[in-house]
Amino acid sequence: MMPFLIAELATLDNLVPLYVYCVGSHEQKQLLRPNGYPAHQLFLCRSGKGIFQISGTREMEMSPGTMLILPANVPHEYFPAPGEDVWELGFVAFNGTSAPTFVDHLGSQIPTQLNETLFHELWHKLESLWHLLSLNGENSYWEASRRMYDMLLHILESQTSPELKQRVHAAGQPNIALQEAIKLIHDHYNERLLLANLARTVGYSIQHFNRLFISSYGVTPQQYIQQIRMRRSIQLLQDHPGISIEKVAQQMGMETSYFIRIFKRTYGQTPKQFIKK
Repeated sequence: MMPFLIAELATLDNLVPLYVYCVGSHEQKQLLRPNGYPAHQLFLCRSGKGIFQISGTREMEMSPGTMLILPANVPHEYFPAPGEDVWELGFVAFNGTSAPTFVDHLGSQIPTQLNETLFHELWHKLESLWHLLSLNGENSYWEASRRMYDMLLHILESQTSPELKQRVHAAGQPNIALQEAIKLIHDHYNERLLLANLARTVGYSIQHFNRLFISSYGVTPQQYIQQIRMRRSIQLLQDHPGISIEKVAQQMGMETSYFIRIFKRTYGQTPKQFIKK
């Protein structure tokens, strides 16, 4: 659980067009807001079920793996569904001059079922925001804005990309197979993932799978895995000050010397140099 955390930096809202107002997660109880909330809200349901009653709409259920975006100042009420002992709800509120534009593009007031990979990624970004604000307070002002923007842009991209990929893969099947491969990579990026095993799992020969993957994502499967590991390592270094390089390498499933070499090749500096900056 991430205890409710109000961003002290919200008072600096005139500096950036998008900022974090509050963030957290908890076992949600009944909450009535007849005047709405002063910031736009993004909810993620991790477990249990709950009911949202938004002004002018019927009751809507949020179940595990769903997301809801609620504009500012819209009267609403939400509470655990009947018979539910625990309803775990994650949330982040955001505001700024560009916030309404994001809300308009993303759609709002209707729970959206997310695929498992996307939900896991968004929950990770939510935790990252909470840890950033919890540890750094006002010093995290600019970085929190960047991460909030990244989170919203990630959702927008996920809503758009399936349609674009469908045009490229008219038959549909390659797209499904590659999506399964991507899910496997995100779930097991810190393990020893062999190209042969990935290809076999999604039903392709090594050569055909490699060719399809490069055609769709512009990199080989191994390069994609490496990118995921590097992004996750950056997140670990940022979220856990004082963590050792050896520990980060271990959590990425890499030998320390190899991890340092790949990190430097990717970011132009060693992990220690990154930490110092």
